[in-house]
Amino acid sequence: MAPLLNSSEERDRSASFKAEAIVGIGWGALAAAIFGVVWLWWGLGEAHAFIGLVGPVFGAAAILLWIGSIYTIWKGRTIQKLHPRIPAVERRASRNSFLLVVLLEFVGIVLVAVLAGRLHRPYLGTDWCALIVGLHLLPLAKIFRAPYMGVFGILITIWCVLSWVLFRPHALVISVAVGTGILLCALSAVSQAIARGITHSLL
Repeated sequence: MAPLLNSSEERDRSASFKAEAIVGIGWGALAAAIFGVVWLWWGLGEAHAFIGLVGPVFGAAAILLWIGSIYTIWKGRTIQKLHPRIPAVERRASRNSFLLVVLLEFVGIVLVAVLAGRLHRPYLGTDWCALIVGLHLLPLAKIFRAPYMGVFGILITIWCVLSWVLFRPHALVISVAVGTGILLCALSAVSQAIARGITHSLL
């Protein structure tokens, strides 16, 4: 039977989980921002869209997302120092599940890339890789108890399926890359906003 916690201990435990969540959200936001920028850069490049102010605006938005994510991580680590750490066993369980999902994502991307090459349709590889990116967000949403990640995973998946149906072949690459990039960058921005909300609840 688990020992009963007094109100002070419960508050400390809750604050510890929230601080851990802020750091985790920050790392997730940074990953989404990095890969989102890469996808978007690729799609805009394929569309030859880097003209006029597009390049500077794109660069400024990317830097803001990266800086915001790094600040979120720093803020979370700062708050962590004020509260007891979560037991290593609990952190390890989530980390192992996360690593398993990432490994499966990597294997899936390699397999579909090889399959698209064997079919001599590399443009399908772009769509299928993005599809796996979207699908891998679904188990991550469950692992980290972050429903908003699942929403973005579903949106990316739907976008990839629609692009597969509507476009061939060069337009498919542009559509998938731009759409996936925008959604991943939006995921980063939403994650940062959620982290700020959690941070304010602790101050």
